[in-house]
Amino acid sequence: MIDALASAEHLAVVSDFDGTLAGFARNAYAVRPEQRSLDALAALAQLPNTTAAVLSGRHLDGLMRVCPLREPVLFGGSHGAESSWEESALTPEMEAHLAKKEEEIKEIIARHPGAELEVKPFQRVLHLRALELQDPDAAAAAYAEGVALSADGFPKTAGKCVVEFSATQATKGTWIDKLRHRVGATAVVFLGDDATDEDGFAALNQPPDLGVKVGEGATQAALRVPDIAAVTEFLEELAAARAQHSS
Repeated sequence: MIDALASAEHLAVVSDFDGTLAGFARNAYAVRPEQRSLDALAALAQLPNTTAAVLSGRHLDGLMRVCPLREPVLFGGSHGAESSWEESALTPEMEAHLAKKEEEIKEIIARHPGAELEVKPFQRVLHLRALELQDPDAAAAAYAEGVALSADGFPKTAGKCVVEFSATQATKGTWIDKLRHRVGATAVVFLGDDATDEDGFAALNQPPDLGVKVGEGATQAALRVPDIAAVTEFLEELAAARAQHSS
């Protein structure tokens, strides 16, 4: 598996951030990414015919605050709605949808103090991680209310302690497709841990493409690793094998 990826004509390595390169924290900007994983991605990005990227549900500016990697590593934010190489804009219809969802989420927060709203350029998100630590029953009730809100024809995703409403049809899968075309990748590996990462796994082709699921849960990925430490081991092994193949 590693050998097939390492010998690809052009390899693209794409990783989710939260739950994959970094653990979770009560304060979303207090997370600490695993330095060895970052070093492995940076090393991959320096190799010939190799692209490394971080693709996150965080908006692009927020991702850059917590992830110290920089070019030539590429970045995708807002579940693929944003890219470090181009700008995207909202239509009036998209803006109206986000405004409506923001108000509905605020109503849930008023009923369940401790729940939080995240405003991203293309999404509005009900966050419940802090509330779950304080009052699991209240968090479960707020989560159910968030899931029950209408998506009004736009995407809605229920993840780990979050319910997210998007104003774009972009997904991690569409972003991976664009990246593949942009760099001419002949093999793509994508690592992720949450529900939105399944869109990325679904965009992968037959081997040597590889999806790597981090942790438990149903998945379309072909490989599962138990935790963030295993992600580090995988990335380091892949970086070493790719470097040897490129020498």
